Amino acid sequence: MEIELIKTLLNHEAYQSTQAKLRQSIFSEDGADLYVLLKDAHEKYDADLKPEDLYSIWLAKNPVATTSEINEFRDNIDDLKRAEAITPEVAGDVIESLWRREIGRDIANIGINMSEGDTSALLKLQSLIEKISGSYMPDEFGEPTTDNIYELLAETSDDNRWKFNIETLARHVYGIGPAEFGIVFARPETGKSAFLISVIAGPGGFCQQGAKVLYLGNEERTTRTKLRAIQACSGMTREQITENPDLAMSKYQAIKDRLIMKDVQEWDLDTINAYCEKIKPDAVFIDQADKVTISGLYNSSHERLRELYRSLRELAKRHDCALIGVSQASAEAEGKTRVDFSMLEGSKTGKAAEADLIIGIGKASSGDDNEPDNRRFINVSKNKLSGFHGYVIAMIEPEVSRYTE
Repeated sequence: MEIELIKTLLNHEAYQSTQAKLRQSIFSEDGADLYVLLKDAHEKYDADLKPEDLYSIWLAKNPVATTSEINEFRDNIDDLKRAEAITPEVAGDVIESLWRREIGRDIANIGINMSEGDTSALLKLQSLIEKISGSYMPDEFGEPTTDNIYELLAETSDDNRWKFNIETLARHVYGIGPAEFGIVFARPETGKSAFLISVIAGPGGFCQQGAKVLYLGNEERTTRTKLRAIQACSGMTREQITENPDLAMSKYQAIKDRLIMKDVQEWDLDTINAYCEKIKPDAVFIDQADKVTISGLYNSSHERLRELYRSLRELAKRHDCALIGVSQASAEAEGKTRVDFSMLEGSKTGKAAEADLIIGIGKASSGDDNEPDNRRFINVSKNKLSGFHGYVIAMIEPEVSRYTE
């Protein structure tokens, strides 16, 4: 039956109609050799093929083949010439049945990996099931992009985004929305966490706009971060909150149910994915993203970071949420007001390639008088959302973890 199936697939139309269902693994070793040849030939020549075509292509690809190998392949071609083609409709049903069998093997192998403690296996199984759900057939290409102008406008409109509450920034980059991935980076002690807290919990922040926000902290304990969020929301310093905690909590009450913070020092990406599936946030902030564990073996740290950031982008799309990851800036950014994504620590290009928006926060070097300079230079070095590239100046209020104009 296999040789008859391959004879049918020499027809270009028959091959195209079953292409999405075909796998090399559904054939035996000899059949797989023929299949690979006809697959490459169909993609290159876009025409019906003859057995002799496959023979000629094989000879061209194997110029040092022995006489024995040539004779063996010649026998396969002769069998193919003598075979009768199957009706295309029947061939389609046969290929579908073989494909289903291979999917079953894939699922069985994933199950074995799960039983052996592979924590990434569940996510692989979920992705496979999502791909074959519905008709139990592969969806290699998905639905084409809509031509509905109203849907296109709504998808890319600022009305579909959570606005940054720093007006100098929002005038150029309104905000970030569902399935969009951003990176915020700076040198230590510049105000990365304060930036996030201000955007989330400050006046007019994501929470006040109605977003359900998940803040994942794997650096400092989020008990400290939560207190800073209360400060940003209430506008009260730590000393003022100590004197009047009830007042601070009464002001914080307005966003309390929309801000979830978790310590995730031991979490990996699969755990984060599962938690997002459970609580369904509108926006996720990861402080710091580089420290998230991801399964797999990598030759270098920059390869791991590239795959991690690719996976974070996919997480944003999978859960239809805005996602912002925090990263460190390299020593090159120390004392500089102008910073760009080339100063990202670790995999510069790999990380930057995955982001829709990259914001670097710079500050001036301390002067001789050691007077604090609360100016912060918010640099937008990658921006698929509005097209603006440049910097704006904002003021940090460290006592209440706010950024203002």
